[in-house]
Amino acid sequence: MLIIARRKGQRIVIGHDVEVIVTELSRGSVKLGIVAPSDRSILRGEIKDAVEAANRAAIETSLDSVASAPNGSSNTDATSKPRREPERA
Repeated sequence: MLIIARRKGQRIVIGHDVEVIVTELSRGSVKLGIVAPSDRSILRGEIKDAVEAANRAAIETSLDSVASAPNGSSNTDATSKPRREPERA
């Protein structure tokens, strides 16, 4: 981890296309402005963690659904029957 001291109005450049600017300082917090290409995802750490946790829970739920389905099938239609191949002459 790189730790850099900055004052209000100063900036940090990451690569060629990301810039972080200190916009406001107050007791216990700092406000940052971030300039980056629109194809870059910028999330607060706690939001990223929540999204990752929700994704993991969704995957586990999906895997549990598949594992508990009869014959390993995830088909939930109780009226469906297995297809039979037509008999050949």
